[in-house]
Amino acid sequence: MQARLAPGAARRLVLLLAVVLAACTEPPRFDQVSAQLAPVPAGAARIFIYRPFEPYQSVSWVPVFLNGAEIGAVGPGHVVLRDVPPGAYTIEAASQGLWPNQAKTVTVGPGQTVFARIGSSKGINPALDRPTTLTTFVVELVDLSSRQDRTFSPSAETSWQPSHGGR
Repeated sequence: MQARLAPGAARRLVLLLAVVLAACTEPPRFDQVSAQLAPVPAGAARIFIYRPFEPYQSVSWVPVFLNGAEIGAVGPGHVVLRDVPPGAYTIEAASQGLWPNQAKTVTVGPGQTVFARIGSSKGINPALDRPTTLTTFVVELVDLSSRQDRTFSPSAETSWQPSHGGR
């Protein structure tokens, strides 16, 4: 006895396989496109703010700020970059929860590039009558030049999906 597929089942199976294969493809990584980026403009510095894809953390987009001004939002696996004049910049991410030293201040000089990683964690707000879940976002400065193990870098963990101010 020969098994037969119900009408339309073959088409659904092919569609399912196409979706599964499409999910397996990845966007290009940062190290694959970094050479295609324009060089840092003369007299400016470059700041990358990124969120690695962390499957067990928040998938929400978080607004990011330089010196209190919103410059865009990053989601898991996305990057915001800004070319800025030399000076001091406080890098922040909007956050429901609090964490010591959540924001970071960095001073950049001409031609310098800075990487800021946005990490997230879940917690609860015990101050309410009924505890609710909070997502806390924390800025971490990543010094690629002093790391011997470069597996913890935008090149290794972040796909290049630039976010220029939008979501």
